[in-house]
Amino acid sequence: MKALVTDGNSRVALAVVRALGRAGVRAAVVEQERFAARSPPAFLSRHAWRSAVLPSLEEGEGEFIAALARAARGCDVILPVSTNVLLACARNADRLPARVPFPPLETIRRANDKRAVQEVARRAGVPIPASAEGLEEALGRLRLPVVVKLRDDEGTCLDPGDRYAVCRTPEELRAQYRRLERIRPLPMVQEFVAGDGYGVGILAREGRVLASLCYRREREYPISGGPSALCVTVRDGRLSGYASAMVRELRWTGPAMIEFRGGDDYRLMEVNPRFWGGLPLATRAGINFPHLLCRMAVGEDFPPVTEYPEGLRLRFLALDLPAVLRAVADPLRRRRYLGGFLRDLLDPAVSDGIFDLRDLKASLAYLWSRIP
Repeated sequence: MKALVTDGNSRVALAVVRALGRAGVRAAVVEQERFAARSPPAFLSRHAWRSAVLPSLEEGEGEFIAALARAARGCDVILPVSTNVLLACARNADRLPARVPFPPLETIRRANDKRAVQEVARRAGVPIPASAEGLEEALGRLRLPVVVKLRDDEGTCLDPGDRYAVCRTPEELRAQYRRLERIRPLPMVQEFVAGDGYGVGILAREGRVLASLCYRREREYPISGGPSALCVTVRDGRLSGYASAMVRELRWTGPAMIEFRGGDDYRLMEVNPRFWGGLPLATRAGINFPHLLCRMAVGEDFPPVTEYPEGLRLRFLALDLPAVLRAVADPLRRRRYLGGFLRDLLDPAVSDGIFDLRDLKASLAYLWSRIP
């Protein structure tokens, strides 16, 4: 089997290429020109079969799709990694020579729209945070602190910490709401939900779960809430049940990560309608989501894959180190982050989600890409 993976400059694409290679799938990799000034890490992976730089989407979707179609010749499956490329592929699926195993465009947009996802969650019986329509209603109805976030990320290329803000005063909320409103109209304002972040990685076909894995983000970067710096597998029937209910209601096909926050009382944060940053943890736990997606795309049937070891830990040192440095100045997180970082650094059972001696060129290329 042959697959084409997009967005080769991202760590998620590198994780997908590595997972495919370990399963014996030949992976071609592409990246947009605007993100390929330095050699994209996935291009340099020993698991990459071939690579190509494509015109940037901002220069014209038609030109990008035409180049993607040429790069995908001979491939069985195209695996879009970023939201923008996924949406472009969904809009132009009839022009592509390989299968794109995702749902229709309107379903992707619905899952990517945080306000629409709240309505999906209500129908599915999944708890959600209190929210407000617009700035003035938020100021009048929600208790501080609150979180203001982009309603969706279509057409943006922002770091996670630039897509939201935790606001503790009315002045902060006004300023951050207006900042995000300049990027995308109608930002969302929600109550701040304390506790750990959780993710449920899912592979589904028309709303039926084919594979799933739950994990807790023990450390995050940005530390106020962001991608995993250190994550650990958990087994939690409520989390997996909530995620399955969302997938059924959306009639979702393909990979997604359903994000929650809380402790004993979870709240849905959002749906990421694509592969997610914690994917290497799933691969290490024995669930190869990219390979299963390819098998699903070409029509193979397999029993649901939901068994994995609990308590498996994975670190992303490139995120964990800045997280700890930032937490030193935060009295609420300092002890937990610093103590946990030192413990995990000395634990040989905790591997890294990016740095891999067996794929050294790609590992070093990613670290190099993190240097401004």
